Amino acid sequence: MKALIRVTLAAVATAAACTAFATDPVKLAPEAAAAHASAVAAIQARMAKGAMERTATLEAKNGFVIDATVSGPRLPNAFRAYPPSCLADPLPTTPTNIVVNPFQMSLYTRDNLGNALTPETVTITLWRLPCSSSGALQPYNTDGGPNAALLMRIDRDSTVDGNTTHFPTFPLLSATQGSNTNSVRAAMEPNTVVSDGPFDSPVYVSTTYVLENYPYTGSGYTFFDFAHNLIIDPVIGGIGASAVTAPIGDYTTVSNQNLPIDGYMSSAYYLPGHGGEGLVIEIYDNGDNATRTIFAAWYTYDTVGLPFWIVAQGSIPLSTNNLANVPVYYYTGGGFAGDFSSVNSNNWGTMSFSWPDCNTLEFTFSGSTDASTGGPSGSGSRTWKRLSEINGLNCE
Repeated sequence: MKALIRVTLAAVATAAACTAFATDPVKLAPEAAAAHASAVAAIQARMAKGAMERTATLEAKNGFVIDATVSGPRLPNAFRAYPPSCLADPLPTTPTNIVVNPFQMSLYTRDNLGNALTPETVTITLWRLPCSSSGALQPYNTDGGPNAALLMRIDRDSTVDGNTTHFPTFPLLSATQGSNTNSVRAAMEPNTVVSDGPFDSPVYVSTTYVLENYPYTGSGYTFFDFAHNLIIDPVIGGIGASAVTAPIGDYTTVSNQNLPIDGYMSSAYYLPGHGGEGLVIEIYDNGDNATRTIFAAWYTYDTVGLPFWIVAQGSIPLSTNNLANVPVYYYTGGGFAGDFSSVNSNNWGTMSFSWPDCNTLEFTFSGSTDASTGGPSGSGSRTWKRLSEINGLNCE
């Protein structure tokens, strides 16, 4: 398998002829609208048939439940295309590690009454987001190599972005890999196969999607880390728009980058063989769809060997893969079990955090307490390991 699908497929991107709108789109001729409606209906029927034939035998054989929404650790999913620790909702909006130069193409368009309209030109960007590279063998990682998620963004022109009186609809996606052609699912929410792909759904506003496999019989399976051709088909026949083939190479060029920081890194970390000291880290969304907060508490010791805590807190944009110079504090004036009237916050120094994989934390530190406190001081760098996983946030 590795020898077959790690070979880069030779392909040439076929760009569709696109003309930006000078005016609002207009209704298609009845014959063209009917042809498009017929093609879409056939594809939707095929998808519905696949959904009804979901592979229950594989579920029983492998011990996983595709539609699991219950609490607790998620069981292995044979259709997964990337580690769950790679992405958290919401998906990033800024492309990095772009694998195909952004290109324009035409998408089928409708108005809010359902009428078929002339195409709209959009910009497509494809990029990879690094995931855990710990070497764990998984259905999507058959050779223990580096992992990534493949993301696709559809950007409307700024003059029509958010317009709901007329809007493009999501294209049909498929992939050729070796001798196979497979259906490709696009999801706006990662790590759930319950929300189906958005084929023919409206694209009101510029949106990011993560590419996955359908959990249906006959849909095929694409190894997105390996070379393949992604085919983006607007399903408009004979009215000036055609499919675009985007060649995607093997995932190798960004394999040494740190992981994006998200809630899957929340855990306790320590130096193996050196018990009694560690870091407790929590990462949470700020509710603005743009930033996350990292909170870290380092339980360590003062100069005479008594327990001493220092804490760090900082904010990061979504998809950031390192956090530098986070302010660190220590506290004085407290008491046991809340038995105090006030507590003082004092600057200790700074810390920086990064994760080369979801089981490994790398951090640097520099700081000190005042002389009267007699707390820990110093600078340096450390590599610590994950002690545990929070229930349901499995690290691969």
